[in-house]
Amino acid sequence: MRLRPPQLGRLGQRTLSPRRLSSGPAAALPASVDAVVIGGGCVGASACYHLQEQGLSTLLLEAHSLTAGTTWHTAGMLWRLRPSYVDIELHTHTRELAMRLEEAPGAAWTQNGGLFIAGNKERLAEYERLGQTGEYYGIASEVLSPSEEYASPTGTVGRRVVGVHTSCGQTIRTGHVVNACGAWAGAVSEMAGAPLPLLAMKHAYVEPLEGMHGGLPNVRDHDLSVYLKAQGSAMAIGGLFDLDWDTFLQNMTGHVQRCPAVEHTGIASTVCGPESFTPDHKPLVGPQPGGGGFNSMGMMLSGGIGRELAAWVLHGAPTLDLFGFDPARFHASTVADARWVQDRTHESYAKTYAIVFPSDEPLAGRGARRSALHDCLAAAGCVFQARHGFERPGWFVGPDVGAGALPRSYDYYGAYADEESGWRLGAGRADVAAHESHPYLDFVEGELTFGWPASFGRVRAARSGVALFDQSYFGKLLISGPRADAAMQWVCGNDMEGRAPGAVVYTPLCNARGGVEADVTVTRLADNRWYMCTGGATASHDLRWIESALDEGGFGGGVSVADISDELTLLSVQGPLSHQLLAPLVGGGAIDDLSAFPFSTAREGLTVAGVPDVRLLRLTFVGELGFELHMPAGGAPQVYAALREAGAALERRSGAPVRDAGYFAIDSLSAEKSYRHWHADLACGDSPQEAAIGFTVLPKLRREDAPGFLGRDALLAKMQSGLQRRIVTLTLDADGGPGGAPPLHGAELIERDGEPLGIVRSTAYGHSIGKQVVTGYVRCPDGLEKITPKWLREGSWAVRSKRRAPLPATLHLKAPFDPEGKRIAGDYSEAEDLLEVAQ
Repeated sequence: MRLRPPQLGRLGQRTLSPRRLSSGPAAALPASVDAVVIGGGCVGASACYHLQEQGLSTLLLEAHSLTAGTTWHTAGMLWRLRPSYVDIELHTHTRELAMRLEEAPGAAWTQNGGLFIAGNKERLAEYERLGQTGEYYGIASEVLSPSEEYASPTGTVGRRVVGVHTSCGQTIRTGHVVNACGAWAGAVSEMAGAPLPLLAMKHAYVEPLEGMHGGLPNVRDHDLSVYLKAQGSAMAIGGLFDLDWDTFLQNMTGHVQRCPAVEHTGIASTVCGPESFTPDHKPLVGPQPGGGGFNSMGMMLSGGIGRELAAWVLHGAPTLDLFGFDPARFHASTVADARWVQDRTHESYAKTYAIVFPSDEPLAGRGARRSALHDCLAAAGCVFQARHGFERPGWFVGPDVGAGALPRSYDYYGAYADEESGWRLGAGRADVAAHESHPYLDFVEGELTFGWPASFGRVRAARSGVALFDQSYFGKLLISGPRADAAMQWVCGNDMEGRAPGAVVYTPLCNARGGVEADVTVTRLADNRWYMCTGGATASHDLRWIESALDEGGFGGGVSVADISDELTLLSVQGPLSHQLLAPLVGGGAIDDLSAFPFSTAREGLTVAGVPDVRLLRLTFVGELGFELHMPAGGAPQVYAALREAGAALERRSGAPVRDAGYFAIDSLSAEKSYRHWHADLACGDSPQEAAIGFTVLPKLRREDAPGFLGRDALLAKMQSGLQRRIVTLTLDADGGPGGAPPLHGAELIERDGEPLGIVRSTAYGHSIGKQVVTGYVRCPDGLEKITPKWLREGSWAVRSKRRAPLPATLHLKAPFDPEGKRIAGDYSEAEDLLEVAQ
């Protein structure tokens, strides 16, 4: 095979060649700086560079010499084709930074391209999607057949880290500490009383094959778990396992398969050093719960992460959605559980090169947090999903399966069934015995596809009868104190002034840049007393952000924020017949008159099915007449049993289905109503106006006498300048579902009149409309002053996936399903025969 080096860069894979430097003897340290970075690896150096670039006096502390930790033995590869737009932008900045730094003496940057090798159709499909997304970002790539030649802040308000005490005996005062210690980050984090879910594992590679061509591309075979990289005149070959030759042999076998010359070449040297791994294989970047002013942070991400961290320190928020890296994505109870961290990190390490399927679920660390209804739903055949350590209902396979669908104890995929391996892992043999059968794994593997999954959820019940959704994993906060009313006006984008007790308000919580940090519902209980519900997967992030925002606003001891998430069960009753089902169970006929219980209001202190102290909210996240029961966890099974019994009777009378349902169904139902999911189609870099929920903030912005609130100035500027980017909701014109158009999974190109203007952020199949629903943000093209509804309506829209012909699509400025929201109001006069809806 002949190589044509000039074209190698087209695959977007790059190589960084760091130079090892010594910091020399310790010099006198300043007594006070704006920020201290601990750790002199690539991430720490980048953080220091970007903080100083922003004008902050910054001190970098390293116990040994620069790059002495994990950076010195990194493979040093960089590629920009990633499944996440956030990763792509971070990697791109690292590349741009490396190219700038190459101009300095002693720095080296080798641009030699890369080659991904697909060993099966699923992997090829994944690579094709990566290439399609890369096209939007200007990353050229192509698919080659084997016959073609290869060419070319805070957990507690007021608690903060205020300084660093060195081994030299000196204390440096600072308002910000950046923990960039890699595999040693956990030990440093413990000093601040803020544990990290991170383990150090061994990463190994060997250096054979002298005389290699220096322009050879970096080669990665995910299916064989190996990579090959030119290292000067040698080749480094690496794998995922310890440098125990019995174990590393499987990596060597893979290398021989991809590069047969390896089999007959001697090994020049071996390298085995620590690498840090987390329970989901993603980095830890951001304010750390439990330690204000304390931030925790690979070579490929280092440049971009340094930039984002500097923005976080200066402005309180990054410019990109980094929730996927935020330490607060893990619940405090799981971080404190050493076995949970060990098992989940082991699984993420073992699945490093696994294909990322949309519906995959972990096997490790299951059952850490459960709803009071967990056993009831398990008996009904629920297949649970793990989110934020919580077992939430995903879909149902029927009561004939029952609790057999529950995940079993983690058996390390049967890899450590012998006594010696169990001892090496630090666990007894009984703990690691392989399961002879694992029905839960079978159900999950049945959904591991890029085609249409077999489980579509129970959408029909929600659209034509009643669906019961256990949403107990939502965060639930009680906000009170003498300044609670003023505090809510400060943190909420919606106008909270003058709200009557019982009012329920949907509102964004915005950062100083006007980006949405969370979207929540808030109920006013009484003067200076509020009840807030936040997203389940983001509950810890939202709590930390709210406390930090209140601290920034100067509310101090005037407001108390109590996390009561585990005290309450949240059961949502949704569908055209939900009122018929629920009303007879509410004591005293309190909700018999639906007209007296309007949408977006709450009733306090109700008795439901004999259980007192139930808070009932008339809300929906699926676009139907619906109610949420927020009740004491101890009484939840009793209420659920009464609803199921009454539901069976209602089903016999009406013929309409009454079913348990999970988040597979919610994803479909909410998508066809254009409801936003935070971290999917709404994030900290998206303003309410850009996300088409401007109605939540515009009245407050237009009020001349409205008090200041967080993000107000930025939101006013966006309102005055007009939209430069905006979310769009599209439905593909082709019929979806099995036998129809193939499903989309995000990161596809969105085109208007043939011009790529954005990428897909989220997708779902709308069962009620028989179409795929697509959302994503589009930018204002050159020559257009701002995005307007007229410009949106006049365009011809399409979605392009995997370099196929564009898929024509229809734009929706209102929800694709029930655009006028009549069903939410209980008006089904224009609905089709309810039993025929959503077949």
